[in-house]
Amino acid sequence: MSFIYIFIFTFLGIMSFLEFSKEQSSKQLYVMIVIVMALTAGFGYALSPDWHAYYEIFTYLSITNWSNFIRIADMSGMEKGYLFFNKILVDFGFDFGIITLLIASISLYLKSSTFYKYGGFPFFVLFLYSMPNFMFEEHVHIRQGIANAIAVYSIRYIIDRNFLKFLICIVIGYQFHEAIIVFILAYWIAPMKFNETIMGWLVLLAIVGFYTGLTSIIEVVMKFMPIGQDKFESYQSQLGADGDVAVGDFVKIISVLSLIIYNKYAEHDKLYCYFRNLFIVGVLLYFFLGKGIFGIRLPGFYLVFLGMTIGRMLYVFQGSTFKRYLIYFSFISYTILLIFWFQVKQAHKSNFGNYRTVFSKEAAYGLWK
Repeated sequence: MSFIYIFIFTFLGIMSFLEFSKEQSSKQLYVMIVIVMALTAGFGYALSPDWHAYYEIFTYLSITNWSNFIRIADMSGMEKGYLFFNKILVDFGFDFGIITLLIASISLYLKSSTFYKYGGFPFFVLFLYSMPNFMFEEHVHIRQGIANAIAVYSIRYIIDRNFLKFLICIVIGYQFHEAIIVFILAYWIAPMKFNETIMGWLVLLAIVGFYTGLTSIIEVVMKFMPIGQDKFESYQSQLGADGDVAVGDFVKIISVLSLIIYNKYAEHDKLYCYFRNLFIVGVLLYFFLGKGIFGIRLPGFYLVFLGMTIGRMLYVFQGSTFKRYLIYFSFISYTILLIFWFQVKQAHKSNFGNYRTVFSKEAAYGLWK
């Protein structure tokens, strides 16, 4: 993995430990590392197999007038909001590099500001988010990344019980990735009363359903959905793929068990309960939908709340110091192991081990034409 990513992960890990030990965070250093992350992702060149498709549609929009915009949107299969964003910038003379820079910057601002305001330990939450979400959502799946950022940002309106503003966020996010529609249920899920027994049984039933094939009922349900059938059909061949036990299964099960065991030490905090509920639903969706791309994209809007759940738990924890440190180091250790796993499995496949910027000589695009 390239030095810039090693620096980001190392910095976040060190600052996470310092803020956890001293129970205070440096806002200046937090803003600084978020800017570094945004510039790293925004200026990165050819870091995933997806970049070529995004660049092609951007180039095509540069030679197409507005009268053909709807036809191009239908042909590309991409959301009109994302394409409109591209078309506006290309008409002003910008190149594709400004798209990646703005999307990464907006996405990280919305997420990091929410982590800082509600997460308890923002460096810790950002560290957990950085692997693997940052690597994928700000580099690879950029449309889902910004949609997920809007979903994360909308949590403030769920907390304030302001449905109109929450709905506006969903509508805006839908213009960048239709999968955000699944997050509309979060408004009612977050304030639900979950206890250890309910969490345990729900997740157990979802796991049993997945490994026994009962979750194929989703195919029947989707036939009657008013929206999303086209997306479902394109992902359907991968629904339930990789049905064997995977590392992701094990990690999610352990995370839920940790929440069940230590839930009583933090359930007095409303924000922890809200984030916990959303994460639990993400786990349910993960097992219920299977682990193909369809079963990863949708749960991702809920699973991203793992960091905020654990961060908030540690922030309001009323148990012993030993248990508090055990939880902290368990999730820090998991994230570090995940970084090493990513280095072995993904770093070179996605060019994260060979980081280049839009300013390099071989770059096909820059910031402006």
